[in-house]
Amino acid sequence: MNTSMVIAALGWSLLYFVWQALLLGLLTAAALSLLRGMDARARYAVCALALLLCLCMPVAHLLYLLAQDAPAPSFSALPAAALQAWMPSLVLAWSAGVALMSVRLLLGLAWVGRLRRQAVSAPAQWQSRLDALAQRMGLRSSVPLRLHAALASPVTVGFFRPLVLLPASLLSGMPVPLIVALLAHELAHVRRWDYLVNLLQSVAEALLFFHPVVWWLSARMRAERELVADALAAQALPDPQQLASALYALSQHRQTLRQPGLLVAARGGALLARIQSLMAPAPLAGQAGWKTAVPALLLAGATLLMQTHGQSVPGTPKIAEVASSLLSLPVSARHMLVLDEESGKVLMAKDADAIVPIASITKLMTAMVVLDAGLDPDELLRIVRADGVGQRHGLLADGVSVPRALLLQLALLPSENRAAAALARTYPGGRAAFDAAMQAKIRSLNLTRTRLNDPVGRTPSNTSTATEVARIVAAAARYPEIARITTAAQADVAVNGKTRTLHNTNALVGGQGWDIVLSKTGSSREAGSCLSMRMKSGGKHVTVVLLDADGAERRSLDAARIRNALAGTTHF
Repeated sequence: MNTSMVIAALGWSLLYFVWQALLLGLLTAAALSLLRGMDARARYAVCALALLLCLCMPVAHLLYLLAQDAPAPSFSALPAAALQAWMPSLVLAWSAGVALMSVRLLLGLAWVGRLRRQAVSAPAQWQSRLDALAQRMGLRSSVPLRLHAALASPVTVGFFRPLVLLPASLLSGMPVPLIVALLAHELAHVRRWDYLVNLLQSVAEALLFFHPVVWWLSARMRAERELVADALAAQALPDPQQLASALYALSQHRQTLRQPGLLVAARGGALLARIQSLMAPAPLAGQAGWKTAVPALLLAGATLLMQTHGQSVPGTPKIAEVASSLLSLPVSARHMLVLDEESGKVLMAKDADAIVPIASITKLMTAMVVLDAGLDPDELLRIVRADGVGQRHGLLADGVSVPRALLLQLALLPSENRAAAALARTYPGGRAAFDAAMQAKIRSLNLTRTRLNDPVGRTPSNTSTATEVARIVAAAARYPEIARITTAAQADVAVNGKTRTLHNTNALVGGQGWDIVLSKTGSSREAGSCLSMRMKSGGKHVTVVLLDADGAERRSLDAARIRNALAGTTHF
């Protein structure tokens, strides 16, 4: 057997793999569709088997051709003779690609090795926590825990001697139960030897780099792997929602460091889908029954009524509102309104006219009143003890002088209570004049069911309805300063000579797939978790109001469900 025969056989094997992998990809996609409501382990197994077949098919075909006297195909319809001349070039190009992908893989392995060397031992109490958790999850040997300053999330490295690397910043920036939940996820990877499987996936990607089906299978396999690890970790925790809260908190961890694909990490996969799976697992196929069919019928009826009567009266259409109230998205917020700003149609509603506390959404009204006065944005305003409003100092200490424009930013972006209180106190004529201006603003917006007694929203006596909060959002959207401030994910500002990074209280701002043009959150014991925002969906401006949701993570999930429903991707 000469070299030219081997090259020809290899070239034909690679060429035939193009259509073989396409066929395998179609079969795998059909299988995954059938398993959509099943356990993630079944989908993971399908992807793993398909990727293994991708490796085996060209090898088997190569061996078959080498066993023949003439490795070229015998089909007369194929221009075999013409293609045969191109086989050396094809194999050379494939070899160059494999070499480049191999260099990429080796660099990744070197990076992982450097991570191991740079990491330092975790405190003994954290190692003890990890050991106890590993024993609970059925791991026989201890898994070392190390700290690394440059990581964005916990990661697992190594398979013969696995260890878990934890970002040092998490120890001070996240509650202990949430960190334990993330560590449980990493131990699930160790238990399943996921690092080794992930490395083998990288080898497959390097050898078959030229085919998109291989990359799709590998990506799906990694996504399903995270869901499987989530399920194993949730079983080891007292409450499965603990891991969902940890994943959400991790998404809030404002670091932009990238991690190569060789690492298996808690933040991998479709994060929002993973949180939703833990908070409200999807029913198995065939088990939804009439409870799933009824909302679909109500949605159809609501849509028909809204299309028929949507032009009845200006403002909030009553008939459309009645129709939309039939629609019951699975949201945790007890009060919801989704409004098409251009047509005035209510797209979705849930008890939208109930009068409830709105917490810091009040600050939108405070900002509008201050901006209406046309005050000097650069005027320095002194913070006093009275601005505390029953809270700790936070970002602003007593006696510090801050420009009015910065106070406005502090009140809207991180929702600093002392900033809003100072803006009201320094209003021309004092707090009494501000209160009068606030009531005048309420009347000008025709907010007949809104009562605001303080500029901060800390007291439960600041109440409104989802319907009227939507009007507040529409009014606030006409102020460029408010829109600019509330649509920044974060901002660096100088306060009392120190640079501080402010983070938006709405974690969705700046997120992939979100086009938010105004936002304000609110949260208190009485009001629950609230969200008001204006976003673009399908080229239109839509206002979303969620009041009294069960925590920030549930609130974000509610917003994601609404966005998906507007895009036509939510299935009821």
